[in-house]
Amino acid sequence: MPCYCEICGREVPDERMCKTVVVDNAVLRVCPQCYRRLMKQGKVKEVVEPIQRTVKKTSRTQWVRARIPRRLLEESYDIVEDYAERIRRARQRLGWTQAVLAQKVREKENVIKRIEAGRLKPSLELARRLEKVLKITLLEPIVEEPITSTDNEEDYYTIGDFIKIKKKK
Repeated sequence: MPCYCEICGREVPDERMCKTVVVDNAVLRVCPQCYRRLMKQGKVKEVVEPIQRTVKKTSRTQWVRARIPRRLLEESYDIVEDYAERIRRARQRLGWTQAVLAQKVREKENVIKRIEAGRLKPSLELARRLEKVLKITLLEPIVEEPITSTDNEEDYYTIGDFIKIKKKK
């Protein structure tokens, strides 16, 4: 299955040849040529490679989560739209007051009141604590919709289309 370089847009026929790197806090899939150029320039903070390991000495393999910085992983999640209703229902189901819930998640009661009223969207950290205490789901992964072009490939832009690359003389 081919992959496309997110810097130059080049198609790489074998997906295993694409490298996943962290450049300026952005996780990018790049072709071998762009990878070499970024490494020479010293712009790659971290190379993210999936770790493949054998499970119980069989031919099956299991993919372990790549080593992506936690803050970048958190940026790929968003709070569900009906978070206020879910939190209120779960709290009432457990028979807790807002004060009890605030104590359980180590937050002020006023913050819980504002969240349940829908006036305050909880941070990702607070949402994780609420999920754990209330046993509900508040976070959903952000899914990027694939770009579908009805015309030709000229509608597809890469980072390389917007930056100027200085060449050494």
